[in-house]
Amino acid sequence: MDDVVSQFFVSVGKLCADARLARLTVCLRVQDGKEWVGVPEPPPATEAADELDQTGYRDVVSVGGVDVRLSDVVEASIRRPEPGSVERSAS
Repeated sequence: MDDVVSQFFVSVGKLCADARLARLTVCLRVQDGKEWVGVPEPPPATEAADELDQTGYRDVVSVGGVDVRLSDVVEASIRRPEPGSVERSAS
């Protein structure tokens, strides 16, 4: 895998990790055209044999409770919350 493709998978992993922090919804589209939408879990970090091409991540990401192969992802996006759907803390 070339460096540009590896960087794509690292970026998808970071997107999922950041979205998880704020419980934001992401949409992942995979090679066969299916889309998975939901609040993601960050891909598990690893440096073992199951690491996806030296990305630091295992070849899996969970979106809305469904495991998706990170290496199958061809597009990733984050969705803006609907107005009024975000709870704000009183300060």
